[in-house]
Amino acid sequence: MRLWRVICFVFAATFVAACNVQSGKNHYILAERLFGDRKYAAAVQEFQKIIESDPHGVLAQQALFRVGMIEMLYLKAYADAVKSFRQFVLLSRNTKLVFQAEKNMGEILLLRLEDYRPAVEQYRKLLEKYPDSLERDFFLLRLAKAYYGALDFQKSIDACRELVKQHPKGELVAEALYHIGNTLFTRGDCDEAVKVFKEVLDRHPKSRQAVFAGFGMANCFEELEKPGDALAAYRSILDRHPSRQIVEAKIRRLSEKQRHAEKKPHRR
Repeated sequence: MRLWRVICFVFAATFVAACNVQSGKNHYILAERLFGDRKYAAAVQEFQKIIESDPHGVLAQQALFRVGMIEMLYLKAYADAVKSFRQFVLLSRNTKLVFQAEKNMGEILLLRLEDYRPAVEQYRKLLEKYPDSLERDFFLLRLAKAYYGALDFQKSIDACRELVKQHPKGELVAEALYHIGNTLFTRGDCDEAVKVFKEVLDRHPKSRQAVFAGFGMANCFEELEKPGDALAAYRSILDRHPSRQIVEAKIRRLSEKQRHAEKKPHRR
């Protein structure tokens, strides 16, 4: 009799589990159909039903990742997306998707929420957890920008210098050098900023950052009260700067300032 009860119990448990799996699949199919119809909030609700019924199941983990992506890309619910990705990272053993979720969290914290201290921690974690990643230079640059947003200028500079040291021929070196120059300018160290901006111009003259380095150098010359050097720098980038009108306004103002200075009688 006892054996029969055990058999019945196992059969019932198996039947319930099978029903739960089938129910989860049905919710998943419906969620994807709703997503295809651009009913993103409704799709999330269906995915959440799977997660709540069996949070440790493989299907629930897939649903959790999908929820994070929908919240990030379509609902613009960035704080919720971070929570979903964080929960996914804790539960999932899918290393590829875990890596993507951790990257997504960094991007959301830095670019969408502008929550710089948590962004710093996220990119530090990525650098520590994936030391051999092909995106290490990208993470270092993101870390530098997170430090900059947190007003920790020296650590921002240090992160970019580490990038240049580790990846001297990488595609992000010009951007890292420009970021160093811009950070030095922001904290008022114009003499050092000019040197770094010049390094961008000398080493990476065809890079996208070169024209902005020229603009930054001109700004530094203005701060250093070297109007002639500032004018020359502005004129050198006039035809390449995406906001030509801004550069033209700078040139007009400096030229007018110089004319007034020349007309002003010198004291003996």
